Amino acid sequence: LSTQLPGPLLVLADGVRQVAGGDLRPTAVLPGKDELGGLTRSFAVMTQQLADARGAVEKTVGELDAARANLQTILDNLTSGVIVLDETGTIISTNPGATRVLRAPLAAYENQRLSEVPGLEAFGQSVQQQFAEFEVEHAQHGLDHWQHAFELHPGGGGGGDDTANIVARGAGLPGRARLLVFDDISEIVSAQRA
Repeated sequence: LSTQLPGPLLVLADGVRQVAGGDLRPTAVLPGKDELGGLTRSFAVMTQQLADARGAVEKTVGELDAARANLQTILDNLTSGVIVLDETGTIISTNPGATRVLRAPLAAYENQRLSEVPGLEAFGQSVQQQFAEFEVEHAQHGLDHWQHAFELHPGGGGGGDDTANIVARGAGLPGRARLLVFDDISEIVSAQRA
């Protein structure tokens, strides 16, 4: 007994140390039909299942990273502005189109409220008001988005060449985040006036 018991237990102990260290290579399986042989076989099967699960997770993470990179490329090349806000109106992320349309360096204001961006204070407050009204409408009527036209004066003036006319659309995202997508329609408005 003293020579038969330590061998299988040492093999199992070594296998446990390897798994704890992240090494999921197949472990030795002891021949025999006794309990220790069955235990080493079960441990080998469990180790293989862990290795398979790790491989699946790594593959999924790789696919997720590729999808995220593709989405970022698409967002970066959109002419429309895209801003993701939290429920307090704090900017979580933006795309270059948002900076171009709103004429403000929005990437520099991430983690700050949209209403705190110089020149966009009124716009940020109006967007928050639109989202507040949307939440009520969504709860009552099941609306999935809101749409509104805004006239912006990024230079702080009351009109003129620096006035931007935009149409914005807002929707809810998982985790109480908010999606704001907008386009500059200044040329269309100018053509209609002409």
